[in-house]
Amino acid sequence: MNAEANNHISGREILRTVHGLYADYREPMAARGKTATIIRVEAAGHDPVDWQARANASRISAEQKVANFTRIGLHADHLVLPAHVTPAQFAAAIERANADPAVTAIIVQQPVPARLRQFVQDIAPQKDIDALTEGSEQQVCATAEGIWRVVQPFTRDTPAIAVVGAHGFVGRGVVTRLTEHGHEPLQLDLGDDLNSVRDVDVVISVTGSPGLLGPQHIRPHHRLVVDSGFVPSPDGGVAGDISPEAKGIPQNITPVPGGIGPVEMAVLVERVIRQELHADLAPWQYPGRPYQARTSRPATTARTAALAFPKPTRAPRQAAPQPADQPIHQRGGPARGNNQGHER
Repeated sequence: MNAEANNHISGREILRTVHGLYADYREPMAARGKTATIIRVEAAGHDPVDWQARANASRISAEQKVANFTRIGLHADHLVLPAHVTPAQFAAAIERANADPAVTAIIVQQPVPARLRQFVQDIAPQKDIDALTEGSEQQVCATAEGIWRVVQPFTRDTPAIAVVGAHGFVGRGVVTRLTEHGHEPLQLDLGDDLNSVRDVDVVISVTGSPGLLGPQHIRPHHRLVVDSGFVPSPDGGVAGDISPEAKGIPQNITPVPGGIGPVEMAVLVERVIRQELHADLAPWQYPGRPYQARTSRPATTARTAALAFPKPTRAPRQAAPQPADQPIHQRGGPARGNNQGHER
């Protein structure tokens, strides 16, 4: 295993473990006959290249949701609408899912063309498991929640944290989770100087801008770098926010692919089980990985933590929304062996 792989936090391992924890829920879920409706709008051939890349990422994410929902006994209805779908047709698809008592969850994949965005707010709040609407019963989207759970074990000594893409959909959710747990993250977005990330301990990047942060930004003292970018390329590869040259620098990093994408799925699986079967289901917890704290930070003692539960560049605006080498600990619910899923 090379040096870069040694610092990877495996989101796929987190997802496998979560599925193992929830294996006993599969039969009861299947017996309920419930459905998750996933609505996606295809890109047109004349759309800009970046829009088509985001649409391709949306397709991959939707297919992962289908696989993971199916695995826990929930039927998944992947509704693919053509690029020329009208607002009336789009709104009708949401209304049908709202009215169907068998549908327990509705997710509209991003990106959504501007002419359709207002109708996303029509999703019934109790079925909006990904916090896409203002009235959602969920506080933050599943990606932001998953990022927070990965970050949490690395924050016990109140480190300095930067969120790049802080004003976007996912970024706002990450900032919400951090602030409600007593952290004051450095919030960076369009036009900000990204060199300031060199001075923090934890870097969270959620812009969807390939290679945005390079070796000039990522430092060996970074105890954790979260890369939530996921942009498919024409050659079949996938790029994240962290450039390939910088991935081996920090102590811990979520890779692309195989990092935050599977963690998002693990959160969605938990949410549908809680909604249908176990309202008091305790959240799964990521135990963290060892890291070395900086001696130069005030009031910080150098230590290796093994936690029981990681020219100035300008930041672009965050793209629309698009776990983990140790066991997951859960305070409630069944626990069984792990199974492999399909995730990015």
